[in-house]
Amino acid sequence: MRIIPNILTLFNLFLGCVITLLLIEGNLPMESISLLILIALFFDFMDGLIARKFNLESKLGAQLDSLADLISFGLVPGIIMYNLFLEVSSDPYLPLLGFTITLASAYRLANFNLSKNNDNYFKGLPTPANTVFILSLMLIIELPNIDSFIKEIILDNNFLIIITVLSCYLLNSRFKLLNLKFKDFKLKGVNKYRYLLIALSAILFIFLRSALSILVILVIYYIVSYFAIGRKNTSS
Repeated sequence: MRIIPNILTLFNLFLGCVITLLLIEGNLPMESISLLILIALFFDFMDGLIARKFNLESKLGAQLDSLADLISFGLVPGIIMYNLFLEVSSDPYLPLLGFTITLASAYRLANFNLSKNNDNYFKGLPTPANTVFILSLMLIIELPNIDSFIKEIILDNNFLIIITVLSCYLLNSRFKLLNLKFKDFKLKGVNKYRYLLIALSAILFIFLRSALSILVILVIYYIVSYFAIGRKNTSS
């Protein structure tokens, strides 16, 4: 029983390795890669949930989880940003800037392991959320009916540089963001905001049915976190 959370974490790591290979080879549509990322997110969510629910948390599990996240939600968004730069940049070195997201993710995860963590919030944007954010850019430009103006904005060196810097900053910022670490499923306390965030995200995704909904959901994530945790959004 104690090994189950770690097995789920290893599944997350395995998917991260597979996604990395698929992104390098470029033979699979981004929609399929997105599905694999969602499955990795599911394993990342379930390993912690099971560990907390059945009191199976361990130091090994915590370290293993961060190592898996570094691949699935650190290296993967770095490669996605690298590929975005490749589409527009004539400079052979500029695309390497995308991997600063991987470096920022590694720093965040290491810092997270050494910090005293609160049960209700994260400091800075979690690596899975950041991965979804970067992924949404690639999905948006591949939409069949996307406005050419929006596509031109995204596929611009300056825009991609700004997004890369913003991503690195948000990962290691001091903003407090609501986490989804359920200890129980009662509709009270911070759980009310967790359920609200999940419900709003599901509604938006169903009605918008596009990668644009991901960007809106991230904005809602910050707003819900603001009300759930309090207006003092810096560490005390």
